Amino acid sequence: MIQDGTGPMDPREFGAAGLARAIRGGEFTVTEVVESHIELIEEVNPGLNAVVTTMFESARDQAAAADEHVGSKGPDGLPPLFGVPVTVKDCWPVEGVRFTSGSWFHRNDVAGRDALAVTRLRDAGAIILGKTNSPDMCWGFESVNPVFGRTNNARSADHSAGGSSGGEASIVTAGGSALGLGSDIGGSLRNPAAMNGCVSLKPSAGRIPTDGHMPAAEGAIENWNVAGPMARRVEDLALALTVLAGEAEAGIPEVAGVQCLVNLRSGPYFASREVRETVLLAAGALGSAGMVVERNDRLPIDRLGTLYTLMLRELAMPDIRRELGGGFDYSTPRELLRGIRGEEHISREALAVSAYIRWGGLLGRLTGDDSFQRLEKYKLDMEEAMGDGVLLCPLLLTRPRRHGSTWMPLTQIPYATPFNATGMPAAIVPVRWTEDGLPLAVQVVAREGQDEMALAVASELEKAFGGWEAP
Repeated sequence: MIQDGTGPMDPREFGAAGLARAIRGGEFTVTEVVESHIELIEEVNPGLNAVVTTMFESARDQAAAADEHVGSKGPDGLPPLFGVPVTVKDCWPVEGVRFTSGSWFHRNDVAGRDALAVTRLRDAGAIILGKTNSPDMCWGFESVNPVFGRTNNARSADHSAGGSSGGEASIVTAGGSALGLGSDIGGSLRNPAAMNGCVSLKPSAGRIPTDGHMPAAEGAIENWNVAGPMARRVEDLALALTVLAGEAEAGIPEVAGVQCLVNLRSGPYFASREVRETVLLAAGALGSAGMVVERNDRLPIDRLGTLYTLMLRELAMPDIRRELGGGFDYSTPRELLRGIRGEEHISREALAVSAYIRWGGLLGRLTGDDSFQRLEKYKLDMEEAMGDGVLLCPLLLTRPRRHGSTWMPLTQIPYATPFNATGMPAAIVPVRWTEDGLPLAVQVVAREGQDEMALAVASELEKAFGGWEAP
């Protein structure tokens, strides 16, 4: 543990930005920071199963080299994440490291190169501690697969860590990683953050490169899948966004006078009472911060979700089945029988999600939500209502679920997938906690390209309610 002269300091007290500042200021050596995080991973990971491939020896070597650099050349000119320990979801290739994306068929693969997003983390001085768990080929609302098993929520072993970036959310929330690189094609950064009680950002479509992601989204839905950060503090998301996007720091705008629409019901979907109360509590805080708060339950969010599932079915279903089947289509009865025999190749949870897309997507044909022209209309309706402001809404419709939440997708996706379809950025921040210590989070959505506005509003909520708390 790091010492401050009065006793050991918990590394979870520092986010990525705070650690970077402390290292540059000479408060900690990189070795102290890296070792403290490794110690914490070794302590908590047996109960979490979040980090599935460790890179501790290379991390220690990099930390020693970083300290030698500072000792010889001083702290001036250090890159923004110098010495900060991070983790990477196993859907991203890290050169020379096992690369499975949770698939039994890729269980022995080793990456031959880094993803571009990983390269940008390294170039910014980050030190990778390991790779984290996900569902089979990222298709799931719970991070479980036949290779590594199930990841537990950082706050309760009985509860889901979410998916598909559940391993990242679990270890970041627990304090073992200061920053995580995840991905999101249908809530996969946001669902786990809301489940565990950390923060995340689904960036605008295309803002961060998805080069190397397994599986790849292609064609008309390519930009539905995004790379993005998970962290404990909103300032860490802002720092990670500039690094991962390869951009100069844009700054966080003021929120006073900015419009904030509040949505609590999307067509037939409505949140539980405690979730609605959490959103209204957040809305009150934003009003106190000077935002112009207005209720609007007439937005076409539910229609966007229906359209998303149909288009995914029509454009990607054959690819999804081949990805899950290791390059070939699969038989669901045969895979279920394998599972009964203890020879599972595809998890039941992934099979359920695939079936949901295949059959649930048909609803769009009944409602007429079946074209990109309709998608553009709904997106325009959203933008006209939001103006240059934000939308405040739930992400999960209930409190975090126990393991098995895959069987209840409609509690998790109605407020997630619409913003993949529109390309809008969305940030997750915890606002309050249930009586048993589980998080109740809200989602802040901004217009496409205005990621910093979403982060600015999320930051206000973090200031008002305290944000992440240690488990």
